[in-house]
Amino acid sequence: MDKIKERSSNFELLRIIAMVLVLIIHVLICLPRPTNSLVVEEPYKALAFYLTDSISIICVNIFVLISGWFGINLKLRKLNSLLFQILFFGIFIWGTLSFIAPNKYINLRSFSTVFMLNTSDYWFIKSYLGLYLLAPIINSFVERTTRKHYRNILILLYVFQTVYGWISIDGVSWIAGGYSAFSFVCLYLLGRYIKIYGNQITIGRIYVLSSISKKQLLLVFLSIVFFLTFFAYLVTYLGFPIEGRLFTYTNPLVILESIVLLLFFSKIRFESPIINRIAFSCLSIYLLHGNELVLRPYYGSWIYQWYSCETTIGFILKTLLFILLVCAIALSLDQIRLFLSNLFFLKTKRV
Repeated sequence: MDKIKERSSNFELLRIIAMVLVLIIHVLICLPRPTNSLVVEEPYKALAFYLTDSISIICVNIFVLISGWFGINLKLRKLNSLLFQILFFGIFIWGTLSFIAPNKYINLRSFSTVFMLNTSDYWFIKSYLGLYLLAPIINSFVERTTRKHYRNILILLYVFQTVYGWISIDGVSWIAGGYSAFSFVCLYLLGRYIKIYGNQITIGRIYVLSSISKKQLLLVFLSIVFFLTFFAYLVTYLGFPIEGRLFTYTNPLVILESIVLLLFFSKIRFESPIINRIAFSCLSIYLLHGNELVLRPYYGSWIYQWYSCETTIGFILKTLLFILLVCAIALSLDQIRLFLSNLFFLKTKRV
């Protein structure tokens, strides 16, 4: 665990923030989206929803960009550790629910969630595993290609994704909205490109990307957030059913927003063993609440129930406390997983 303590904590804090945003985005998907009538009758509630969505939608992109920034070094021990973590939480969730309600959960479909065999379970994990296994090939390309060729490949990939994974969101189902290993490969390549060539990338032939200050980056980030918020509000008010398209992982503005926040945190330097330890286990938070047997039947159901029955303040307080509870349980369970993982694999290192 010494390496966890020594690691710079800026990106570790960003990992934790991204995971909290995952929890928040999963709150939003359980709530009714603002309609024209809500925008007219309760504009502040609609704006609050869109503001929250504008910030939290970067969560997945941030995780993959960080992987691209540092690069993935595929090793069998790291892969085993990741697979064991996934299996541990899958068995724990299925086993616990089967003990509570055996008639409901002791069946092949429920058990298959342990191995992620259903179409709707753990899409992030399956996409990330695809990226993880492809990493040696991608890294070889990055190391051998020229900057010009690298840049042109990135442009072509993102033109294709923007056209068929965002503008025509059903144009190619396997990249729609960014829920695929293809999108993860694009983000990984983008993160690597920014890290390697950041000192050479110019904006308008005036600014070098790596020289942009934290204040400027924060201003750009907030500008994108407020633009998405008010544009979503405007199109809903006017009756155009396109606001959902704004809040997808493949929206170029969302990708830019993610990059800006990544660059902002790259300019922060501090060390915190506590932050590093939490970040080391933060995937457990997703594995606990994002499981198909938990996300909508329990997490989403309780969130919607509070939304329907509580006052706005009561709903916010209950949801925040619930998120903290989910994080505490997941991080505690992951300590058990780490103990078992150390027994099986001698020493667990960062994936």
